[in-house]
Amino acid sequence: MRTGEGVVLGGRYRLVRPIATGGMGEVWAGEDESLHRPVAVKVLREEFAGDPAFLQRFQAEARNSADLHHENVAQMYDYGEQDGSAYLVQELVEGEPLSDILEREPVLPPARLLPVLAQTARGLDAAHRAGVVHRDVKPGNILVTADGRVKITDFGVSRSDGQQAMTATGMVMGTAQYLSPEQAVGRPATPLSDLYALGVVAYEALAGKRPFTGPTTVDIAVAHVNSPVPPLPPAVPVALAALVLRLLSKEPSARPRSGAELARLLEEAGTALTTSRTPVWPRTGVVGAPPSFAPRSAPGAAGTAAPVQPSSPPSSVPPSVPPPVRPGGPRTAGGTAAGSPPPRASGPRTAVQPTVRRRPRRRGAAGRWVLALVVAGLLVLLGLLLTDRTGGPVGGAAGGAAVGAGAMIGQDAGPGATTPAGHSERTKDLL
Repeated sequence: MRTGEGVVLGGRYRLVRPIATGGMGEVWAGEDESLHRPVAVKVLREEFAGDPAFLQRFQAEARNSADLHHENVAQMYDYGEQDGSAYLVQELVEGEPLSDILEREPVLPPARLLPVLAQTARGLDAAHRAGVVHRDVKPGNILVTADGRVKITDFGVSRSDGQQAMTATGMVMGTAQYLSPEQAVGRPATPLSDLYALGVVAYEALAGKRPFTGPTTVDIAVAHVNSPVPPLPPAVPVALAALVLRLLSKEPSARPRSGAELARLLEEAGTALTTSRTPVWPRTGVVGAPPSFAPRSAPGAAGTAAPVQPSSPPSSVPPSVPPPVRPGGPRTAGGTAAGSPPPRASGPRTAVQPTVRRRPRRRGAAGRWVLALVVAGLLVLLGLLLTDRTGGPVGGAAGGAAVGAGAMIGQDAGPGATTPAGHSERTKDLL
């Protein structure tokens, strides 16, 4: 059967434009002319037309997908055959495969990736509960719409319970880079094999590369079986990295038990990213909530800013030891020097202006010197007064002799003679 724009299949599905080409078929955007709705038409490639094995696989894909009704699985509408070939009609998803997104952005942030993984896990869980194992989970089969909705597509190699085996003994179905260890050794794929493949997708989106590579598909399959999983980059949250490593466990029993459990764990990891962030605050180096700082008050009269009060309790200092006093005298609780005028109210300052501290004048010492000089002068005047009265030093017999001599001299002196009380006119003038 030949395909092209305008070709109508089954009398109702008109091909509009090609979308992609896969291993078995070509995918076209089409129009259902009976229901007037857009559809996606997957047509078996021309070189496989007439091959019973490929026709059987197309029929199996249609049956396995027809019973799946979930918002994260692309809906199957119809199956038909024409000119010895077959075609599938599915829901047309207006989006792009995750493989294209990873080609543009090799590393996706966890907050963006986790919803995609969780929705994919829920879609796989719906398939698993219906007895269908996808067996080819990879970025190319995960479609993401513009608003972040996920649709799983391409159940071409899927297997359902009770389905007749279509794989020869020793033949492995799937893509080597996303193959589970049990599939690589020839054991049947299980729902946990799909979860392993989704773990490879998660690792690739977080690290920017697949965990296991090699020159051939056999080397890659052997690496899945024997090689340890390389560590994820340090930027990946620890809990998320542990979950991815759990998905990539060699032993299936060590992985999450179902797609529903995995979706719940992924959603919890996404919630933890938005509610349990622990930033490091550069001002203090404290991890967690921002520390509380006392508001900075306006600078005082001396031009000093109020000290910042620490949020942690003070260090253990015995009560008997007084707190150290800064140079310049004690300070009040506001951070200004004691006795200084209250700080002026001012607006926010963009920078602290340098100030010059003036040393206060020490008036006490100068005042004491002046007082000492005044007292000394009074003492000198008082001494002169006493000497003038007595005519000589005061003390004992010598004082009496001096007084007598003074009287005699005063009598001989004439106009300056002393009075009986011992005062002279000159002394009065001095006083």
